[in-house]
Amino acid sequence: MRAAPALLALALAPGASLAAQGGWTPPQPPCELPPANSKINNAIAALRAAAEKPESRDPQLAQAKRLLTDAVVQDKQATNPAAWYYLGRLGVTTSDVAGADTALARAAALAPKCADDIAGHRHELWGELLNNGLAAWQDGKQDSGLVLLRLAVRLEPANPKPLAAAAGLLASRGNDDSAFAYYRLAAQTAGADTAFATDKRDALANAWHLVVRRVQGHPAAQRALRLRAGLDSTQRGIASDSTVLARLLASSQSRKARGTRLAPADQQLFTRDSTARAQAVAQRRAHLATALGQIAADSSALAAAFAPAIDALSEYVRAYPGEPEAATSLATLYAQSGRWAPAAAVFDSLAAHAPELEADALFAPGTRMVEQGMYRAGARALTLGLAKNPYRRDALFSLAVAYYQLRDSASLLPVAQRLLALDPLNRACLKLVAAGWDFGGRRDSTRAYVARADSGLAVEISVPSFVPDTAGASLSGIALSLKSAPTTPFHLTVEFLDARGQVVATASHDVPSLSPRQSHPFDLQASGRRITGWRYRTS
Repeated sequence: MRAAPALLALALAPGASLAAQGGWTPPQPPCELPPANSKINNAIAALRAAAEKPESRDPQLAQAKRLLTDAVVQDKQATNPAAWYYLGRLGVTTSDVAGADTALARAAALAPKCADDIAGHRHELWGELLNNGLAAWQDGKQDSGLVLLRLAVRLEPANPKPLAAAAGLLASRGNDDSAFAYYRLAAQTAGADTAFATDKRDALANAWHLVVRRVQGHPAAQRALRLRAGLDSTQRGIASDSTVLARLLASSQSRKARGTRLAPADQQLFTRDSTARAQAVAQRRAHLATALGQIAADSSALAAAFAPAIDALSEYVRAYPGEPEAATSLATLYAQSGRWAPAAAVFDSLAAHAPELEADALFAPGTRMVEQGMYRAGARALTLGLAKNPYRRDALFSLAVAYYQLRDSASLLPVAQRLLALDPLNRACLKLVAAGWDFGGRRDSTRAYVARADSGLAVEISVPSFVPDTAGASLSGIALSLKSAPTTPFHLTVEFLDARGQVVATASHDVPSLSPRQSHPFDLQASGRRITGWRYRTS
């Protein structure tokens, strides 16, 4: 959230008090206030003397107060705007908020032409209150600071600054509920006034940061994250055990059909193995059902717990739809509470309202969501990012993983093939292509790519670091031998690409013969503008 010093800088804008100015300022045109009373005349002289001669300030102000009070009470000057105007000026000079507020309000009603002049004096007092309130806060006098800030709100109810300052003070005390209410009120007060556009944006931003901070680390969110992370291994275990069990049962059925029997020892082993497999499948299915039930319950609990934060974020995103941090936070809360469609829609809106948005602003949250098991929302963010930069290898990999976890047969294979075109000597990429063919029922292609991943590669290439900048890019890679015998040396050529797939620069490296399980690191540099991705080939 925005810190108090920033608010202090905003508050210091109003002008200094009359005494600090070292002079007297008469009413400014078109404000004309003929005194028409000797006591009011003498009071004006006393106010002027107080402003111009600080050494006699207190007795002169006391005299002005007595004269003006007598003029109103004894001389029946209650309908004279000059009496109230100068009483208001006196209240401003002495920081008498209530007195200044009442007197200046009466003066404005009796002398409409003086409205601007009076507003200037009210603002002068308002600025003093705001500054003093913030200074008290900084000095650790929070109760006094809050009182002064609330007085400033009363003096200028259409100005959001003291409301936002009070919200910050309350937040610093851990009074988040009140702070949130004040931030929302500050935003409402700012309204559509362009003079307060920044104040409104800051207030709404601080409001959502405040409530998101409260729900971060919610136990249900952490539990759902762990459970989602374990779903894939549980489902793979069920599939593996089910396949083995089906084969065992098919073998038993075949023996029965042929009228043959196993030897007693073999039959005992078969019974034990098939029983163990059946129990494993049942246990995994029960664990899966329990996990899915807990995730559903946690999602329901999170939807309720996250509601205030989602409301605050939604309000901010509606007002500023091109703000990536808020959009990402909103999408994350939706996804954590199991609301996949709204989460994906947030990223669609962000991309539509921020056409110049950098792809990295979508890649980072998309990858993080996939890693945390929020596959649908993560896939949407990555897809939108890849529309801007189709050659980002790590984003393609995360998107392929998301489609694999979602069992999206139509989307996985094309993405996995794009990935493999960039990174052909990587076992994970080959297995994702194999999974894509498997989803489509192409068993021969599946087996071919699995074989390439398991035994077809002599050397695997991995790229743990790729850093582009305005002048070029650097890439760090590792070649790892996968064979039990020395590998054949080869020449590796890396092409550095722009977002359209055009080759900006190339760099080469000779990978030597590698002993079994030996790794060979290498670093490449490229010069050129707008490098966003890479691919390689061997020769």
